[in-house]
Amino acid sequence: MANPMYGQNKADTEIGLVQDGKVPVILHQGGTVTLTADDSGSVCVFNVAGASNFTLPAPKLGMKFTFIQTIINTADHVIQSSTDDEGFLGGVLMMNTTADQTDTFSTATDGNNDFITLNATTTGGAAAGSRIEVVAILNATAAKAWAVTGTLICSGAGATPFGDSQL
Repeated sequence: MANPMYGQNKADTEIGLVQDGKVPVILHQGGTVTLTADDSGSVCVFNVAGASNFTLPAPKLGMKFTFIQTIINTADHVIQSSTDDEGFLGGVLMMNTTADQTDTFSTATDGNNDFITLNATTTGGAAAGSRIEVVAILNATAAKAWAVTGTLICSGAGATPFGDSQL
């Protein structure tokens, strides 16, 4: 459908417009979805069980994306920077469904981790409700370009979802 806020055609699965007091929602259909600067502010939903990848656009200061998982995945769900030079800085809280424990995991301190992988067990995605937010904190291609926060749901021994490649 045409989105009057962005002046371009968006997937039929997008709902809500900013002028209605709602943010755009991008429902993932599997495979790879490459986000654009015009998608900033969107809630991006992993709503299929199969492998899914959201690729971020080149960072522009203040861009923001929220990722929510609504289904337990059977293959990796991935959030990826657009190049190897636009890494993440920050961390996530991990809650465990199979043990009474929580843990935290942070990105590499050099900001070079370019991938967040939810594998449905140890790195998150073990239950619907995992949520990650990324905000562009640099207006250029650079390590530490995206600040990341989130709460993930894991099973088994929790492990970092952050890597220099898909985990």
